Amino acid sequence: MFEIYLSSYSKRIYRKRAKITSFVGMIFILLISSLLHFGFEFFGRIKWTAIVFAVNESVWEHLKIGFFGGFIFYIIEYIIYGRRFENFIVGKSVALFLIPFLTAIFYFLYTAFLADNLFLDILTLVLAIIIAQLVSLKITLSQKKIKKAPFVILIILLLIIFPLFTYFPPKIPQLFYDFAHKRYGI
Repeated sequence: MFEIYLSSYSKRIYRKRAKITSFVGMIFILLISSLLHFGFEFFGRIKWTAIVFAVNESVWEHLKIGFFGGFIFYIIEYIIYGRRFENFIVGKSVALFLIPFLTAIFYFLYTAFLADNLFLDILTLVLAIIIAQLVSLKITLSQKKIKKAPFVILIILLLIIFPLFTYFPPKIPQLFYDFAHKRYGI
């Protein structure tokens, strides 16, 4: 009987920790993403650092830093408590998809009506992170077991595609062209 109580108590503690770190993560992911925005220049434009750092001002590079900001935070979160939740990887995989997806949607929606604006660019990332974190938390805390394999494949694909399209950007101006510096990629 005492073991059941401890197990229940432990679950409540980890559920509470997951909720707290989800909200902390909103700020942490934004801060990491901001650092990733300037890292390429800071480290002297070393080509291999372009894997995670933004190399220009294209929409793609901004989506990449949001993705990798979340990825870095979720690795830390997994180490701290993630193994305690059956759906942790699924929840974080969904978030890692949602952060760049929603950032792109919000960006293209607002720029359809307004001029590109730094404040609104940041706001699109903030909103995407908040929504992704809330959805991720709901999935992570869900009692329904969800198969991990498709979500692990999704993350692997994103881990390949983001750097690949930095080094070899498709000639799609709306997404990959850096209008500020008039170039694709590095």
